[in-house]
Amino acid sequence: MVLPSTEYLIYSIAYGSSLALLCMGLTLTYMVTKVPNFAHATLAITGSAVTLLLIDRIYHVFYLEGGASSLGKTPYYTLYLIAPISAFLIVGLVALIQYLLVLRPLSSRGVGIIGLMIATLAFDIILVNILTLTLYLMPTAYFGKLIGPSLKGFDASVSVLGISTSFSRLALPVIAVTLAIALHLFLTRTKFGVSLRAAIENPDLARVLGINVDLAYMTSWFIAGGLAGASGALYIFMVENFKPAVASLVIVSVFAGSILGGLGSIYGALLGGFLVGVTETFVVVLVQNILAAYGLPITLTHYQRLFSLFIVIVMLLLAPQGLTGLISRVGRGGR
Repeated sequence: MVLPSTEYLIYSIAYGSSLALLCMGLTLTYMVTKVPNFAHATLAITGSAVTLLLIDRIYHVFYLEGGASSLGKTPYYTLYLIAPISAFLIVGLVALIQYLLVLRPLSSRGVGIIGLMIATLAFDIILVNILTLTLYLMPTAYFGKLIGPSLKGFDASVSVLGISTSFSRLALPVIAVTLAIALHLFLTRTKFGVSLRAAIENPDLARVLGINVDLAYMTSWFIAGGLAGASGALYIFMVENFKPAVASLVIVSVFAGSILGGLGSIYGALLGGFLVGVTETFVVVLVQNILAAYGLPITLTHYQRLFSLFIVIVMLLLAPQGLTGLISRVGRGGR
C-alpha cells in the first residue's frame, strides 16, 4: 500500500501534537526575550525524565509488580494525567530558573542576542549532563530499571474502532488541544493574561500602565517550560531508546515548526509545529512508499529532519514571517 497505515497516522498526529506544544513554548519565550532558547528541547526531555521516575519509583513497583493486584491495572492510566501535570510544574520551574539565573542577569548587563544564545546553549549542555548523570550513573538501587530499553512495553494498549494503538498516542493530542485552549483563554479572558500579552508586545507602555513586566516575563517562561515538560512527559513513549542527547535532534524540528508558523505568533507556532510533525512522519513515509512503488526503495525515515531543514530554508526565503505573516499579507490583498 502507498498510504501509511491508520495506526501510523495516529502516531503522526500524536508526534505532531507533541511538537506543537514545544513550538508554542519556544515562540512564547522568543517573544519575551527575543532570544531563541536552544535548551527548549532538553526541557522537554526533562519532562520525559519525570515520566521515567514516576514509572520506575511508583507505577512499576506499585501497579505493575503486583503491589496493588486487587486494584488491577486500571490505576496505571492515571499516569497519563499525573505525568504531564507533574512535568508541567517541575519543568516550568526549571525554565524559570534558566530565565532568572542565566538570561535576566546577562540581559541586565547589556549582553547582546548572540551572547544570550550562547548562554542558552551552555544551559542546555549543563542540563543534558545533569539528566545523564541522574539517569545513567546513579546506582541502580536508587534508579535504573527502565533506562536503555524502549518504554513502549510500558505503554497501555487500547483498541478504537478495531484499530490497536497505544494510549499515549491518544492522550497526546487531547492534552495538546486542552493546553492550547487553556492558554488561549488565559491570555484573552483573564486580567493577568491580558497584562502578560501587553508586557510581551510593548513592555515600555506596559510599565507606564503599571503592569509588572518582570512578573509577566517570569510567568511566560514558567508556562513555556511547562508546555515543554507536558509534551516530553508522553513523548518518551514514542522513543525507541531514550537518551537525553536526543534533544539535539528534536530542537531542529522545534525551530522548523516555530519558523513555519511565525516566531511572532503562538497560534502560528501551534499550527507550524503540528504540520512539521506530520511532515516528518506521515508525509515522509508516504513519499517513501511512493518511491518504493516506482522501484526506488529508499529509507527516508532516517533523514526525516532534512525535510524540516528544507521547510526552514523555504520559509526564510519566501515568507520570513511564517504562515501567520503570509496569511495576514493575503488578507490585506498582497500588500
